[in-house]
Amino acid sequence: MYGPQQPSVQYLPPVVVSQYVNQWVTTSIPNYGEVTAYITDYNRRTGMVSMFIYRAPFYQPQYIQVHNSDLVGIAPYYGPIPPRPGRPPRPRPRPPYYGGGYPGGGGGFFPWIFGQAFGSSQQRY
Repeated sequence: MYGPQQPSVQYLPPVVVSQYVNQWVTTSIPNYGEVTAYITDYNRRTGMVSMFIYRAPFYQPQYIQVHNSDLVGIAPYYGPIPPRPGRPPRPRPRPPYYGGGYPGGGGGFFPWIFGQAFGSSQQRY
């Protein structure tokens, strides 16, 4: 008698979205899918939500603005926190350098002066 039912999409009231400003959430956005997001701002007058989204597999931050009616469900996010927006990733430690210790050769001044004062340790026997 009745055909297959379609899932109903619930419109998020503005008061719900405004409760999540400056918080991590999970939500679904058309054309983006399921995302983890950090909501930075919500404009009650226009209904626009500003956020950084993090999508699998790389979780690189992407800044977007969408209307609150585009958010399909919203919930607090309790998983591992992705890098915070605006904070650059931590630099990776440089591997040790064992090359020529002379100016311009990448060894720097101190390895060069040490090599000049105490002789080169790169002699082969």
